[in-house]
Amino acid sequence: MISVIGTTNNYSVQPTLIVKHATTLSWLSSTMHWKSELTFFQKVLKELKPSVKSAEVMAEIENLENQVVYFLIEGIEELRKKLRNHESKLAKMLEAKSEWDTQYYKEHDALMASATALSENIDKLVHELREYLKEQIHH
Repeated sequence: MISVIGTTNNYSVQPTLIVKHATTLSWLSSTMHWKSELTFFQKVLKELKPSVKSAEVMAEIENLENQVVYFLIEGIEELRKKLRNHESKLAKMLEAKSEWDTQYYKEHDALMASATALSENIDKLVHELREYLKEQIHH
């Protein structure tokens, strides 16, 4: 079995691939952080609901909950699946010594752009959640 991170003299662009591997692992780590953070906010929102008297506030909470659920179930899980598949392709590519496969590089760039966009959207939602909860605490 060939290790994705093991360096040998068999690969001329292997250091580039190792950087791509590290970037992919970093995004996988980020997805775990996002899941944990959003699960926390989901719990806080759920705990707020019984004390809400206003239909407007309830609608706001439900909207935030829906966004959290979307990112937890759709956005993050879909990205994790793509990242794991991407890592699998890298391992197979190294094993077959086909590191010049340009399709992998194109997929990597597109996947990293997708991860960046998801990260920005989640950061925006987390900021909204924090601001909303601060507002609720001060009322």
